[in-house]
Amino acid sequence: MATVPRIAAVSCFSTMPLIYGVRRAGNLRAELLLSDPEEVIREFSEHRADIALVPFWAVPSLAGAKIVTEYCVGGVPAARHALLAAGDPLLDAWREAGAPLPFAFAVWVARPEVDPDRIGALQQALTFGLEHGYEALLDSEFAPEAAAAYELLDSFDYIFDNQKHKALQQFWDSGLKVAPRANPG
Repeated sequence: MATVPRIAAVSCFSTMPLIYGVRRAGNLRAELLLSDPEEVIREFSEHRADIALVPFWAVPSLAGAKIVTEYCVGGVPAARHALLAAGDPLLDAWREAGAPLPFAFAVWVARPEVDPDRIGALQQALTFGLEHGYEALLDSEFAPEAAAAYELLDSFDYIFDNQKHKALQQFWDSGLKVAPRANPG
């Protein structure tokens, strides 16, 4: 009997299309665990989640975590203002490291024992969610401000490409430590 994977993620504006895809795509059966960033990290660390969307800074500390999928919660220059306020410790550390934009603020990780077919189904679910961003918005708590909020979604770049991977590696290699934000945005 195949087990249903447990997927942990933060439920916030920037993750809304991804969560929608996990919930609505017909090809992925999973238990979705939504909480704050610290709890998502804890759920993955304590083996209560098989797959997780975690803040970029936590990846090096997660034993056995492997970045999976072609998606992330990333930013292009405009997203810096949507995600990070001036004086935020994360933004300050990012500036000190000289991390270039675009940047991945959160990435999908999985345990080594997760079936590759499950990762493939997750990839398809995330694609579905991103292709249905407006529907995801209408299905969310942000629905009353749908038009303005939908434009804000364009501030995020959900493709985990080589540039974002390189920026993450540069940040991790810098050795900077950051504390999680109370409200990830």
